[in-house]
Amino acid sequence: MRSIQATGKSVDAAVFSGLNQLGLSIDEVSIEIVQRETKGILGIGAKPAIVVLTEKPQEEVVIPDFTKERERENRERRERRENRDRRDSRENRENRERRENRPAQPRTEAAAENRGERGENHRSERRDNTERRERPERRENAEAQAEAKPELVYTEEQAANEPSAAFVKGLIERMGIEGKVLAAREEDAVRLRIDCSEMGVLIGHRGETLDAVQYLASLVINRNRKTEGYTRVTIHTEDYREKREETLIRLAKRIAQQVKTTGNPKALEPMNPYERRIIHSALQKHPYVTTQSEGEEPNRRVVISPKRRQNRQSRGA
Repeated sequence: MRSIQATGKSVDAAVFSGLNQLGLSIDEVSIEIVQRETKGILGIGAKPAIVVLTEKPQEEVVIPDFTKERERENRERRERRENRDRRDSRENRENRERRENRPAQPRTEAAAENRGERGENHRSERRDNTERRERPERRENAEAQAEAKPELVYTEEQAANEPSAAFVKGLIERMGIEGKVLAAREEDAVRLRIDCSEMGVLIGHRGETLDAVQYLASLVINRNRKTEGYTRVTIHTEDYREKREETLIRLAKRIAQQVKTTGNPKALEPMNPYERRIIHSALQKHPYVTTQSEGEEPNRRVVISPKRRQNRQSRGA
């Protein structure tokens, strides 16, 4: 295993310098801070930051298998539809048998005519009520579609003018990954997309490598910006973040239901800050559970706990 000592004006700068010398990503090394930077007085006595980077042993990368999850959902949806069809068929058969077995009752033409008028009036009234209920929903859907943001367009032309894209392109080349880096610019953010065939290597274990690349790209684009404001950098590849977010939201709802049923809190597995925010956001307005993060990095995790009854009553009031 290789090991190197690097210096810089700050710990981040020293880490970045060491990674460039080793040609590795941040999740492939362990970091030991030997000395933190000191500014001194009027520049006198200033000391640089010193870190030691040691290469970690290679570990097998596990790519999340979304296919099985999708197949399970499709199977459950198909079973629910078949059960509903069987139930509807049974109810229709029972209703038909009841009508056939019901004794015939005499009725006059006037009574039949009155019933017909009442039925027609009732159907007309029910149709009007349905239309009144549906009109606000259609209006809300139309407003939501009008307010929807246009879809981002990633291009190589925009990437050519983005320092963060150039940095990421050079970084993945050092990682031995062949791929294209595309960019889409927003008002105060840069979104990058990496198209490559080695998705598993780039994503890493639960997205740790992708998060590290995103963190380093953010350092590069913001390191000299003291007055221009902070620019957020987001990196996507093969829709991994979208799929991971869907999986985490389903996990949060399933565990919340278990906590509601049992009344016992439950701690999830350790997650990075991005994934913890997804869990907190998914359950933020849940009426029966609350969430909080516990522990220290990298073992910090979300704990889902039942809400106290008095809190739920006060919220309802």
